[in-house]
Amino acid sequence: MVAPSKVFEAPLNRLHCSRFMHSRPNQSCTEAFIWNLYRNHVSSAKYYLPVLLFPLIFNYPKLSKNRVWSIVKNYLQTSSIGSIINALTFLWMCICRRLCGRFVWGLTPYLSCCLGAQIIWWAPSKVTQFYSTGIVHAAIEAMLRQLDVGLVHSHAARTMVFMMCSLVVLRQQQRTKGNSGFWFIKPSPLPHDYPKWSLERRAKETLMELRTYLGIGMALDLLSAMMRARIRKISLKSTSFMISYMGIYRVIQCVLSDRMDLRQTNLIAAFVSGGAFWFVSHIPLTLMSLSVVIATQVLWKEFCAQDVSKSRLLAGLQRLPWAKLLIPPNLAYLVHSLLFQGHVVNGLARSFINSTCDHNAQRVCDLLLLPAEGLLATASKSSIMPFLF
Repeated sequence: MVAPSKVFEAPLNRLHCSRFMHSRPNQSCTEAFIWNLYRNHVSSAKYYLPVLLFPLIFNYPKLSKNRVWSIVKNYLQTSSIGSIINALTFLWMCICRRLCGRFVWGLTPYLSCCLGAQIIWWAPSKVTQFYSTGIVHAAIEAMLRQLDVGLVHSHAARTMVFMMCSLVVLRQQQRTKGNSGFWFIKPSPLPHDYPKWSLERRAKETLMELRTYLGIGMALDLLSAMMRARIRKISLKSTSFMISYMGIYRVIQCVLSDRMDLRQTNLIAAFVSGGAFWFVSHIPLTLMSLSVVIATQVLWKEFCAQDVSKSRLLAGLQRLPWAKLLIPPNLAYLVHSLLFQGHVVNGLARSFINSTCDHNAQRVCDLLLLPAEGLLATASKSSIMPFLF
């Protein structure tokens, strides 16, 4: 077995892109780009099916023609943007290989992916936020694993980070009467006369809300099992986490609302209920990284809501489109890590990259892991093709 980075050394760095990067033999670079666009759209449509199904299922009682069209349009835009980014990335790798006459570290695939991801500047804001949340948190996790920091090994530290993120997000939800962004739970705001409620009424209201999260959690676990074709081995990991998270939150509110101000009660409940993360044994680092990104987005929205007209520096910071600026370098870092340090990339990011490019990235990974002689022999079976047709 050779190290994947050997592709940047002779004689492997002189391999022609049509013998190595193209998904089908005897394709020109342009033909490979058109084929990738087609196949990427097919695979992305399957991968992003939950983006279409979840809103339709959970908002079924409130659906209207306009709402259905909005959900379908978001699904089509999300799957299309991912497909185009991956097809452009492979095209740019071909262009860089032809311009340099060899594969050059930094150009393949990092800069190529950065250039291909610039299409995100034309994406709708909802699609941009979806990609920025998913890509940036996966890049943070990969970097933590690469640097081997303490958070990777300490579940207590991860739990404390999640508790602080829980405080930030749930505090904002209570202040704005619900936050439109994603979070694991969305408790209904308590009425002002809640401290006057009897204990029995509070318990009944809590059980009604827990029943809702029981249904949501079971639906998520069932869909996860179906997507993995393991319907007989359904796991209730999402259900148990959501029930324990919401349960702790409501119990604290129920107990403390008589003893202190409702705002203080909500803050304590938001922080302590995040301790439910301690019982998470499935992808804890992934969930922690995701919570950090979401909490940062909430804090950024609060900052952008401030009046900073007197400060040119802060006003300039507010205008910066951070999501669109962060997506290209973070996605490029993930793709580069997948090809050359695959162990630092989590399963969700690996699945996202492969499923939106018709598993072309995995095909390249498999080729890079072949011995040098085997890789050269495989490449020699295809002809050298022109850039156009």
